[in-house]
Amino acid sequence: MPLDTYTLQRTKDQILSFIRSRGPSLPVHIARDAKLEPLFASAFLSELYREQKLLMSHLKVGSSSLYLIPGQEAMLENFIQFLNQKEQEAFHGLRKEKIILDEQLQPAIRVAMRAIKDFAIPIQVILNNTQKLFWKYAFMPDTEVPELLRKHTSSNSQALVSIPAIEVNKEVEKTEPAPLMHLQESKIEEPLQTEKPKKKTRRTKQEDLVFTTSLREYLSAKDIEILQVIEEKKKELYAKIRINDLFGKQEYYLIAKDRKKVKEEDLTLVLHKAQQERMLALFMAPGELDKKAIEFIKDYRNLVKFERLKF
Repeated sequence: MPLDTYTLQRTKDQILSFIRSRGPSLPVHIARDAKLEPLFASAFLSELYREQKLLMSHLKVGSSSLYLIPGQEAMLENFIQFLNQKEQEAFHGLRKEKIILDEQLQPAIRVAMRAIKDFAIPIQVILNNTQKLFWKYAFMPDTEVPELLRKHTSSNSQALVSIPAIEVNKEVEKTEPAPLMHLQESKIEEPLQTEKPKKKTRRTKQEDLVFTTSLREYLSAKDIEILQVIEEKKKELYAKIRINDLFGKQEYYLIAKDRKKVKEEDLTLVLHKAQQERMLALFMAPGELDKKAIEFIKDYRNLVKFERLKF
């Protein structure tokens, strides 16, 4: 029997009240408190996330993220024991120093720093015509950043800061394309306008687009409408699409890649992109999901879908 509007809202309020009093919580605990089956609890949590009433952590307890109310981000520090050893080392170092220069970190800690996205915010600094990547402790007041940056420089030259660095630093994006909770933004002096890599201006030859051409034909045959092409390369396509289902037209953020094996990182990326647009996520590829990707699909089945291409 369908739930009426009053019951739906009451359940949402109950979930929010539970998280508000308890702090960041796992879906299983939320479902237990609300007396819901895990599937229904997941649906409610997804809806509250789309309404921007809840956030999801990057940090995982087992295979599950934590749900929290905006303003509870600092409470995620209560769960750092679920980070691996190097990630905990990176966290404690950053919390102590507040600002850390990326190039001074050991390789293993540099990787870990990119993984603790709930606690480390990348910022780009132009110093003496050289671009530097720093990491900022997420819960440090923005007003402290300029003074701490000066301590890391040997001159009195002005530094221009661009936030968030994830948008302009390809090294960060390639290492861990994240996704869940949005990046916190700082406002420090004037934002840096970064030129796009010249290679993006290169025109893609039509003969190089065999994969995306076949993909477009595949989508058309399934009556899937492409609303906007965001990025198109030789073997991948980023787009917003519209699909007809039993409940009417539904819009998805699509990433399609010519992959023989789909990894968890691929699904994390499309989920991150989709949630930035408040959309559902869809990943398409001719290959199969690996073990971690299969588990990811199970955990986030209401938010991200996978379809194996057959062409």
